[in-house]
Amino acid sequence: MAKKNPNGNGNGKGDKSQSLKDWPEVDQALRRMGEIEIALLDIEGAMNLQISKVKEEAVNQASALKAEYKALEKKITSFCGGRKEEFAKNRTKTLNFGTVAYRVVKKISIASMESCIAALKALGLDSCIKKTEKINKEAMEALDDNTLVKCGAERKTTDTLKIEPNLEKLRTPVEEPFV
Repeated sequence: MAKKNPNGNGNGKGDKSQSLKDWPEVDQALRRMGEIEIALLDIEGAMNLQISKVKEEAVNQASALKAEYKALEKKITSFCGGRKEEFAKNRTKTLNFGTVAYRVVKKISIASMESCIAALKALGLDSCIKKTEKINKEAMEALDDNTLVKCGAERKTTDTLKIEPNLEKLRTPVEEPFV
């Protein structure tokens, strides 16, 4: 949050309605920006503390309910397991407040991701491997401009203004005049 680029292009063509006249005014604007940033950080900190407290209360309230839910689920599973023959013809039992049903579920479990991928590649089953592709801009910085153009990219160089209020100086009550 400390580094600002007010107009994106660094050309100095910002809002002229309240332009600054000299360096002391720029210094005072930086001072005010720092004060605003500190106030925003304080507000966000207080907000995060309140969020943490609410989350903690919700977790405490929900834990007993979650435990009760799991216990009931375990009891129903045990009860239905003892009467599995009742589900031979009709796989679903509809009751007043819900249903219980047996469903055939298939899932693949993998002991070692690396060895499974190696085996799939060795068997020529590349269609079973997901591949995500992303552009590596850091690596592209090493390419020449002609190669970049061939790839549909271009190198842009801008002279960007960086505005950074000195928050440490603002937190200490020593006021120094602009030099």
